Amino acid sequence: MKVLLTTIKSDVTKSKLALKYLYSVLADAPVELSCVEYKAEELVSTMYKDIVLGQYNVVYMHCDEENESRITALAELIKKAMPTSVVIIGGIHVSFGTRRFMEANPCVDFVVRGEPEMVLFNFIKTLVTYEFDFEGIAGLAYRENDSVYVNPLDVPVQMEALPFPYEKAHMNSTEEVYYETVRGTSDRCSYAQFLPDARVRSLSLNRICTELRYFLVKEVDRLVITDRYFNYNTERAYRVWEYIINNDNGHTTFVFDVDGDLIDDETIRLLEGARPGLLEFNIDVESTNAEVLAAVGRKENIYQLFYNVSKLLQKTSVRVNLNLKVGLPYETEPLFARSFNKVFGIGANTLNIQPLRLAKGSLLSAEAERFGYQYSSRPPYQVVASDYIHALDMIRIKCIAETVDTYVGKGGFEESIGRMLTDTKLKPYDFFSKLSAFIIGNGYDKKMSKKDNLYRILYAFATNIYDEMNDTLKLQMIKDILHSDLENNTTEEGIKKFERKGWSLDA
Repeated sequence: MKVLLTTIKSDVTKSKLALKYLYSVLADAPVELSCVEYKAEELVSTMYKDIVLGQYNVVYMHCDEENESRITALAELIKKAMPTSVVIIGGIHVSFGTRRFMEANPCVDFVVRGEPEMVLFNFIKTLVTYEFDFEGIAGLAYRENDSVYVNPLDVPVQMEALPFPYEKAHMNSTEEVYYETVRGTSDRCSYAQFLPDARVRSLSLNRICTELRYFLVKEVDRLVITDRYFNYNTERAYRVWEYIINNDNGHTTFVFDVDGDLIDDETIRLLEGARPGLLEFNIDVESTNAEVLAAVGRKENIYQLFYNVSKLLQKTSVRVNLNLKVGLPYETEPLFARSFNKVFGIGANTLNIQPLRLAKGSLLSAEAERFGYQYSSRPPYQVVASDYIHALDMIRIKCIAETVDTYVGKGGFEESIGRMLTDTKLKPYDFFSKLSAFIIGNGYDKKMSKKDNLYRILYAFATNIYDEMNDTLKLQMIKDILHSDLENNTTEEGIKKFERKGWSLDA
């Protein structure tokens, strides 16, 4: 029996390790097992041809909110070309509303719900032994006599029972590598998507350190730990970070999602010993408005978080990325602007603005009518508007987010942006709102693919805004600061090329 495990790559963190775990669990099964992850830009027709030529008996496809439409289109083609082949879809995304999903996609024979490893293992086992006991497999949805049957979810998988996902699966150390140490989640806010039994189950500390040692020896460039949140247990997190710092290979960067409220003084003292570039923390703020935070089940007092993050930035070399969410209940654009200004003022390395999505299975999706949410009926279910924020505001904030990401997140404008904020006395949200409108209004968004043009665009904006202020004497100083930023982020040859063209955006 030929079995294919496949998916289309996406940015959904929960999907990153799915096939690697499944391959490791099924590797010793008496089947001919293949595993293929297709790139996001791959054509459905190309994937279809590749799979049909493989003549597989069983095709398992991992699905998430980003690739669902392409996965189902591919599944339909495969089923029509190979009607005797078994088509299975899995993933947390199809673990909610499973019956509706199967009714809408008659090409799908089975759905693996919840954590997939043991469900798919038991499914393959029942095929190999010719038992076909689909009713007895927890976590499986199946068809029988033109009806759809959805079995209850299986019990949560114990992490220690799972193999190391890179023991048999390929790993490219120069690409971003993913690793998890827990299943379940401590993040129970109303817009998060999690299974009904979300109890946190962790690998042992010894196993975590042993497996981290593997990545250190392999000198991977960047290891992203997918746990949410990694420091739900502060003692456990402390021991792991201590191990990483003491065994630093001088090359690898470790990325963690952390709960900023739980960063204590002892942890700060430990992190002071980490080299620059060793650790990167993603921290959710989401909003600074107490009513908004209460509505989504988050801690309402953000001052402890701000205090902890400020110490982290002042005393350590950890790269800190802060996250805001736009479209939350009760949050108008002025309230969002206030949150933005407060969070920007902390001085984190990156400020990410993410649109709210009403994921299937989230508590907030069930309350959509209460807040007047208008959102896409198709994945990724992004909010378009609500009773509190208009569609145009959402679009404008999205444009501002892209501008902030370009000029702050990607770096290279530290001195120039800081000086312009000081000179103009604009609040950060107003500054980036004006910059975003200037870029779009002049059609410069089509010129931003070239890094050197970003300096020219900011200079053009500075010229415009200092003219409005009748303070053109400061323009030459801004030009010099921009050139200094350019020199700090460009090769000598790049600087010469920039100077040959000059500051004009006409060409």
